[in-house]
Amino acid sequence: MTPIETARMTMKKVLIANDLKDLIQGESSLLDRGEIKVFTAATNDEALMICTKEGVDLIVTALDAPGMRIEDLFAIIRETRELRAVSTIVVCEDTLANRDRCKKCRPNAIVTLPVDPLLLFLKVHQFLNVAPRKRYRAALAVAIEGKFKNDPLRFWTENISVSGMLIRADEPLAKGEGIFFSFFLSDGTHVSGYGEITRVVLQPAAPHAFQYGIKFTNIDSSVRSAIESMVKKSKG
Repeated sequence: MTPIETARMTMKKVLIANDLKDLIQGESSLLDRGEIKVFTAATNDEALMICTKEGVDLIVTALDAPGMRIEDLFAIIRETRELRAVSTIVVCEDTLANRDRCKKCRPNAIVTLPVDPLLLFLKVHQFLNVAPRKRYRAALAVAIEGKFKNDPLRFWTENISVSGMLIRADEPLAKGEGIFFSFFLSDGTHVSGYGEITRVVLQPAAPHAFQYGIKFTNIDSSVRSAIESMVKKSKG
């Protein structure tokens, strides 16, 4: 197995053209998850370099991105064994000329201008194949051995999926710490279990506020099903 193939097994990686990143991040916290690593590229030449080095799973770029022609970039991707599995999304104006160019590029998906941020987000979600999240705010009891005198402290959930959740609090915690959590879903289902802090973000607007990405490490299958059902209903 090559280093690129090994890298793909450990974490989802997405490469986004600089001009498009805000569109996706503005729609959802999908790219803020601990299991997704985001790279940005100012040119197609830089995109190829990152793609080759990092073994990305998805490229989101514009048809007229600076640097080498996108037709050349995609030809190299298709002809390179280690890169053939990379999914591609191209953003462009809907013109006959651009349709012709896209046929030569053969991307996995085309999103036309003006971009519908939700549509672009859904395409990214589709090709990364990650669990969708629902914005959900609820009181959350968190306990960490050796902290808070071993007493649960109230945090707040921001969003949730079957694989983890985003929470916020004023208490500084460290990446890698294990936590016990307990809270209720909107239908009354009690959620409790263990997780690991995979991402720590200090909120610039509130110097003492933190957001933490939590990966579930031990929750009941019935609870996962309840979370999945709630998230699916929110997308319906």
